[in-house]
Amino acid sequence: MSYKPLIGKAGFDEVFKNSSQNINSENFRALISLTNNEFSLGMILPKKNIKLAVHRNYLKRIIRNLSNDVFADSKVSLVVISKRRILDFNRDKLNREIKTIFSKLTKKLNEEDNCIFN
Repeated sequence: MSYKPLIGKAGFDEVFKNSSQNINSENFRALISLTNNEFSLGMILPKKNIKLAVHRNYLKRIIRNLSNDVFADSKVSLVVISKRRILDFNRDKLNREIKTIFSKLTKKLNEEDNCIFN
């Protein structure tokens, strides 16, 4: 595991308060803030929005794997939030949506500051 999980209200509040970039998509919202520490990741995937535990666990696994691939060497905190109820759980569509979110975030961060991804 090359990331540090965000734990507790204080960790999430720091990202919400100091987020430099946020990306919205159909089903997800991602917030990112620059830190001096290692990469940290938090996910908010409530049962209200994603009914089956199998689906929640699948999304958590996909988000962890993709974020490790993209943000492993950076010093950022990332929070991924499920926006609304996901009625049509299409794995390929959601996987593409998460990849798109992460690529947009890296593009915005690179435009803002070139020394984040070394």
